[in-house]
Amino acid sequence: MSIVLLWEWPVGFGSSCDSAYLYIMIKRGSIEAQLMWLLLSGARGVLGEPAADYGGMLERMEAEELLALMEKVQERLNALGVSAGAAEMEPAAAEQVDLYIDRHYIIRMGASDGPELPLRPLVKALFILFLRHPEGILLKQRDRYRQELEEIYAVICPNTSVDVIRARVGRLVNLQDNSFSEKASVLNARLEELLPVDTAEDYKIQGYNGHPRRIPLNPLLVHWGEGDAGSGPA
Repeated sequence: MSIVLLWEWPVGFGSSCDSAYLYIMIKRGSIEAQLMWLLLSGARGVLGEPAADYGGMLERMEAEELLALMEKVQERLNALGVSAGAAEMEPAAAEQVDLYIDRHYIIRMGASDGPELPLRPLVKALFILFLRHPEGILLKQRDRYRQELEEIYAVICPNTSVDVIRARVGRLVNLQDNSFSEKASVLNARLEELLPVDTAEDYKIQGYNGHPRRIPLNPLLVHWGEGDAGSGPA
């Protein structure tokens, strides 16, 4: 544990602390000095002399001294945001972001009027498809979702011709084409850019060969717009 996290290092103290001076301060009843010594005694390579010389100091402290020492420790830990029993400060878990998807398949983060999640049309169509199927999709069976993908893509790009939509979706579901892998990689990389790394994992298309690919996000965090027969889980 780094001492700098708890107290300002005394002026004149180097990496090889003058343990004799510190011992005198401890004998004078300085709670801060006592705590500093106890912390230093557990740190490797900090003291110039073996910490074991005063290793029994904690055992010799009176109850009132221990309580005062514990109070000082608790105050400082509270200031640092560390729980009382925590050995190390753990980073706060990243919160998942709700997705709000309207009938035009515009995806917004956090609220229905929140910032839009910008994705290219075919990448977005793939994302929407997997959000609509939280149970997962077997890649070798993705041709079964051709019509659904075409309908999603047509909503995203209403001015695109039917022939173009069919051609682009056809490549996406073709088992001999690499289009699906490319679009899934683009999607996952884009999510990493827009969301915290820990959170982004829950929004990515994931899975192993022979098993359904799916987005592990809790479906309850996906809010579908009303009034569109094509939105929401099938």
